Amino acid sequence: MSFHEKAEALYTETFDELYREYDQLIEVIDSEHVTVNTTNITAALSLQAIVITLIILLLQLAIEDEDTADIISEQLLAVHRLKSRRKTIIKVVGSCDVTITLSSEDILLSVQLLTDVLIALMIVLDIL
Repeated sequence: MSFHEKAEALYTETFDELYREYDQLIEVIDSEHVTVNTTNITAALSLQAIVITLIILLLQLAIEDEDTADIISEQLLAVHRLKSRRKTIIKVVGSCDVTITLSSEDILLSVQLLTDVLIALMIVLDIL
């Protein structure tokens, strides 16, 4: 498998897992004039998956022992899995003129933290 194919497969796997862990259910029953506003959660999750993929690929390039690189990558993913689970359930029953706004601030904070880790790793490896 080429590096490019490995990167694509890792990104796809990471994004799919993040998307499965981000669970939203909005149930509207017997209500009128309900407005639901969401930011683009998919784009935020995609950005998060890209940064995780970059960190893992950088680790795998920097660590010569493939087994050690795989172990560190798996540990990174395991820690991130524990922190990225989110479930939102909203029920609107018998209501009128309701506005619901959901955002991806928690995902964006995670991306900021991951980006800081990526930059620090690049500095330590003298890439940046």
